[in-house]
Amino acid sequence: MDISLGILFGIVAMLGWGIADFFAAKAVRKISVFKTFFWIEIATLITLLVPFLLFFEFPSLSFFDILLILIIAFLALISVLSFYKGLQVGNVSIISPIAASAAVIAVILSLIFLNETLTILQTTAISMVIFGAILTSFKFHDLIRLRLKNIAKGVKYAVIAMFGWGIIFVLIDILVSRLGWFLPLLFFVAVEIFYMLLYSGATKKNISFPKNVVLFVILVGVLEATAFLSFSYGISLEHTAIVAPIISAFPAVTIILARIFFKEMLELNQRIGIAAVLTGLVLLSV
Repeated sequence: MDISLGILFGIVAMLGWGIADFFAAKAVRKISVFKTFFWIEIATLITLLVPFLLFFEFPSLSFFDILLILIIAFLALISVLSFYKGLQVGNVSIISPIAASAAVIAVILSLIFLNETLTILQTTAISMVIFGAILTSFKFHDLIRLRLKNIAKGVKYAVIAMFGWGIIFVLIDILVSRLGWFLPLLFFVAVEIFYMLLYSGATKKNISFPKNVVLFVILVGVLEATAFLSFSYGISLEHTAIVAPIISAFPAVTIILARIFFKEMLELNQRIGIAAVLTGLVLLSV
């Protein structure tokens, strides 16, 4: 098995986001979603600033670079808030699979706008990873208990998140090709925090420092920084159409951790989904 570095870093990003979500869920149970997300981003930015100050210099940014950074940060904030709003008003068994389909958008856009090409084996493997990511993101038992009138609740927010995340994958690829694998992440996280400060000021959101979950916030921030950088470096080495689906499979990691530490039962569709993700990753490394 000869796995490429791009795929390897995609797997690292998948693990980082999967573990981060596991601990973020624990923080969200104690404080609000917005406050949790804000301070996680602060921790992520601080983590990124350390290597920046040690090894990098501030680059000369063109108008196009600045515009891309502003757009990516805006889409990231809208996507996250839409996803959580969808979970708030809808059902996770509907919202999560739709949001997990962002990888499909990323693949399509990458093939069209980044002129990437895939072999039949890669297409098969990517399809399995995406299929597995969708299956692991919900419980079929919850889905069949839903009433028809409840299915549409929150769907529009999930669709916004799906398209937002799918577009972000492609835009980051463009920015990485212009500024390198590190700096784009630092800049768009910083701008995202700025947007959140504006939003909290306009809506009077409480963003006071959450002392009761500080360890979770720091841990998730470091994990997200690691995942971001792994993704960015991965797409500098490998097609976004390949790396993005790998990252989208991070719910499988979160679910496995929940099974181990919370003793949560895995439903049949989730077991099939995890198996599909693993099979797809193996095929990508062939």
